Amino acid sequence: MSNPTTTTVEHLSIFQYTRGREYVGNRFDTSPRPERFKSYNGPRVRLKTSIYKGEKAPPPPGSLTGVEWLKRLLLPAFGVTSVKFHGHESELLWSFPSAGGRYPVEVYVSVRRLEGIQPGLYHYNALHASLYGIGDAKAADLLSETLPAAERDADVCFILSIVPWRTCWKYAHKGYRFGMVDAGHVAANLQLVLRALGWRFSAYTQLRSEELATLLKLDAYEVPIALVTACTEPASDHGKAPISSASPQRLQLAQRCESQDDADSQLFNWTPIMDFQRRVNATVPEHSEGWLTRLSLPEEWTDYDRLLPLIIERRSSAAFQCCELRAEELDTMLAFIDSLGILFTFHLVIHGVEGLSPGVYRYEEGRLQCLKEGNYRNDSAGICLGQTFIRDCSVLFVFTVDMSQIPDEEFSKYQQCSIDGGALGQFIHLKTEEMGLGFSIIGGFYDDELRDLAQLSDDHQIVYAGAWGRNAPNADDVRKNDRYVMNRPQS
Repeated sequence: MSNPTTTTVEHLSIFQYTRGREYVGNRFDTSPRPERFKSYNGPRVRLKTSIYKGEKAPPPPGSLTGVEWLKRLLLPAFGVTSVKFHGHESELLWSFPSAGGRYPVEVYVSVRRLEGIQPGLYHYNALHASLYGIGDAKAADLLSETLPAAERDADVCFILSIVPWRTCWKYAHKGYRFGMVDAGHVAANLQLVLRALGWRFSAYTQLRSEELATLLKLDAYEVPIALVTACTEPASDHGKAPISSASPQRLQLAQRCESQDDADSQLFNWTPIMDFQRRVNATVPEHSEGWLTRLSLPEEWTDYDRLLPLIIERRSSAAFQCCELRAEELDTMLAFIDSLGILFTFHLVIHGVEGLSPGVYRYEEGRLQCLKEGNYRNDSAGICLGQTFIRDCSVLFVFTVDMSQIPDEEFSKYQQCSIDGGALGQFIHLKTEEMGLGFSIIGGFYDDELRDLAQLSDDHQIVYAGAWGRNAPNADDVRKNDRYVMNRPQS
């Protein structure tokens, strides 16, 4: 009889790279670049974009209309914040990082009670800062019935889906894991901004995806994987009556753009990913508190004015100074990660921190233990697909899921851990921004070699690594070649 853990680990091998077989199965050289955004035509609810013009702190929650509330939430949590130019080429920068700038996450909004917005299901187009109706009030009620009982009367629900073709086109099956992590980035932003606005909310990183996909009329390979429910009264005002809904008239629905249908996606081998999805769906438990994210929000950033610039100005580092960080800087970050309550153990490859010998370390229950000393700058860069800026960073974090702690019948927890891990990465990004340092999430690496370097067993599935250090003076002008090549115009 096979060992269930071994079977599970072997199943997850589709998300791993081995040297010489990094991108086997992708369509980067044979298929046109996938559409980057989902688009609809038709009536829309437009959110004004004045939030980036230095507005004062938001008024009390009860004084905001539904449109104003969504504007203050969605523009920073899921929005384009800048454009980076590479000569004559350009790249959109968002309020959250994404592997290779592929941005596979889509956001849908189910409205039941928001002043000035008709009840229904909407797709949010961040480029247009607009909501497009895709389902009426009855559809919104049906969607509410799929939620845990405690959330079925929520005023609004944000559903996060991933379109894996956008990342799998370049990264093959590992691109699906990148999508799970990216969804965690967005979920983190939504929670932080909701809290700063004073609303009650709950975040779920486990859910039953099939019903939601049907209600949202998603394409065959698009999958909902996380959601955040919210109520318009603050947590301290449970007795407040719900605000009035919009006038009961029929919601005019938008139409999906036909150009979005990508025939080349059918040429990709989806079988391993479909098998993974079936295993996840088969092991999602009945509605329970286990669906809730396991990540605690950081104590910082409860003030909207303090949070907003951190999200908007966050950037993934592309160049580091080859230097030592101060010991207190590392202590601050370790204490911050510890406070989030999700990781009791993780690993670090320390290249340069004052008072610490370079080497591989394990952080466990508040203690940093050296596993082996040595200069691993070149090893780290080589393992991370030759990305040279890894050599110059001061610390390389390694975050993993120990599959030996997840029973086979609870396999869906792997996906939940990946999404929650993405949220952790976004929190680290924001804390790094606040500290005046640089951070970049690394998804491309040779899994077995990084496990060997960190002295991890095969049961440890690496969710991602994270390069951390002091930005080089020219960091804003440095391009990541992988992103540049991937986003170049195609003839």
